[in-house]
Order: sequence, then structure tokens, then C-alpha cells
Amino acid sequence: MTRELNQYHQLMGQMLDDGKTVQVTLHGMSMFPILFPGDSVHICRTTFEQIKPGQVVVFERAGQWIAHRLMVKDEAHRYLITRGDGLPRNDAPIPFQQVKGIVTKVVKSRSPLARSINTFFDRWMVWLAPVTGRLFWYAGRAAVWGLRGLKGLMC
Repeated sequence: MTRELNQYHQLMGQMLDDGKTVQVTLHGMSMFPILFPGDSVHICRTTFEQIKPGQVVVFERAGQWIAHRLMVKDEAHRYLITRGDGLPRNDAPIPFQQVKGIVTKVVKSRSPLARSINTFFDRWMVWLAPVTGRLFWYAGRAAVWGLRGLKGLMC
């Protein structure tokens, strides 16, 4: 991880600790087709008691901030199990201390499905994940493959 990225994460964490909402740009395809690389979202700090399955949680793992949907909340051990909408399986459990906040708003997105963040659709995605995760994973790979092919044709 670069020093600048580490400083950026520290600044964002400090702003969240101060009760501020931060806007960040997403990278990666793990939340495809709900969120795309380049989409901008607002993140707010939350408590363990307030967080609910279906919400998109931002947490830190291996020096990276990751936005994935909360699938299971383990009350006894204060662990969360998350999953990217475009991934075929759940992530390893994360302790709540690694949670930076939740996505409260999608500011800029190319996906019409991004408007579904923080609606009843979030709860449905928890139940549909065993089917949609694999489907979205293949669709995301096809989209990336198709974009690479288009770039080759345009050169």
C-alpha cells in the first residue's frame, strides 16, 4: 500500500470518527451490477446495534477499504459476514472494529440499480445472493471482457 493511500484512509477515518459523511470513489467489480468502478458514494459511521443485514458496509481488510453487502450479523461475537453482490461466495467473517461505516447514498453511478441502495431491495439481495452472486460474477466477467474487446477495435 502506498503512503499516500494510507494517509487518505487515515483522513477519511478521522472524518468519520468526527461524525462527518465522506464521499469516496469505488474501484473494482465486486458489487457489479449494483455499483460500478468509478461510482461515488457517501459513507457514514454506524454502530453495531444500528447495522442491518442488506446494508452495504465499508470495512478495512489488508489495508484496503471494501464495500460489500452485510449478509449475517453475529450478535454474540460482534462479527459480520459480507459479500460483494457480484461475487460467488461470502467473505471471511470480519470483526466490527474493522467497519468504517455504511453506504448511505450513491452520489454518481452508471448503474440504474444503484438507486436501490438503502431500500427494501437490500434485504432481498441477502436472500437472493446464492443465485445472483454467481450470475452477477459471470455477467461482470463478460462485461469486462466485452470492454477490453471494444478497446482493441477502437485502437
